[in-house]
Amino acid sequence: MALLSRVAENLFWLGRYVERAENTARLLDVMYHGSLEPTLDGLPGASNTWEALIQTLGLEYDFTRKHGPADEEAVVEYLTVDRANSSSIVTALGLARENARSVRDYLSSETWVAVNRLYHATSQRNIALIRSDGLYDFCEIVRQGAHLFAGTADGTSLHDEGWHWLQCGLLLERCDMVTRIVDSKYHLLMTSEEEVGGPYDWYQWAALLRSVSGYEAFRRTNPGGVDALAVISFLLLDSRFPRSFRGSLEKMAAALMQATEGAAPRLRNPSLRLVTGITNRLQFETAESIVAAGLHEYMYDVQITLAELSKAVSEAFFWSSSSAA
Repeated sequence: MALLSRVAENLFWLGRYVERAENTARLLDVMYHGSLEPTLDGLPGASNTWEALIQTLGLEYDFTRKHGPADEEAVVEYLTVDRANSSSIVTALGLARENARSVRDYLSSETWVAVNRLYHATSQRNIALIRSDGLYDFCEIVRQGAHLFAGTADGTSLHDEGWHWLQCGLLLERCDMVTRIVDSKYHLLMTSEEEVGGPYDWYQWAALLRSVSGYEAFRRTNPGGVDALAVISFLLLDSRFPRSFRGSLEKMAAALMQATEGAAPRLRNPSLRLVTGITNRLQFETAESIVAAGLHEYMYDVQITLAELSKAVSEAFFWSSSSAA
């Protein structure tokens, strides 16, 4: 463990914050376009999409305290430029830049430039500018900037301990988000059993695939079309898709093994035990078995384990365990 714990912590949270901003932008873009979809008029469930988005991100208490009932205008502002919201896109990218600035010596110049440009492209935005330019344009800036960051980090950085810590943070955030995305459809947006198999049900599953840029890949591997079990299997269990839960989890486990190589077992084992436990469990699951066990309950258990994993890593390896979650 040659890397200072403070440096490892900064790199870990750099990855998490950039990924968090990108995922939030993806979800906002999909929800926004869904609200414009003409085929949704009069269909059950369409009215609570923005509320479901806030619940998906685990922000319902803070949002309700500040804004009351969720509507499009309040949710968009809260998730994009609200600096009082620690999970807004602008706040997350500001924190990402601060973490990157603290470890510039460990980043390639291209990676630092990518983070810095993304920060400056979004930091001066306000809700009026976003409305004027269009929410899609703002979300596209975030997505493209996050892709540039990930690409330069992968293609220009030494794949050493620091890079593995950055990957751990990025992939842990991605794992958490995909479980929330799946849970939001099954538990939050479904308002009646009559919707199952209907046009809005189909649209919701397709929207979830688009939120992770997985629609085309899904259609290639599932020519039979969009249905609940096929989408659940693809998003949770298909390791060929890099944004699936299993694909992200396996890469995170490998990165964590590399990042903690040489550490004392008493430090290393708790976090490795947690991530290995989830990985082993997934090997014997199918979409049918997950649904039979209760999809919401399964996703909630996984989210709790991921939170425990983040805490175990912080307590064992980082300078301070009080980092933002």
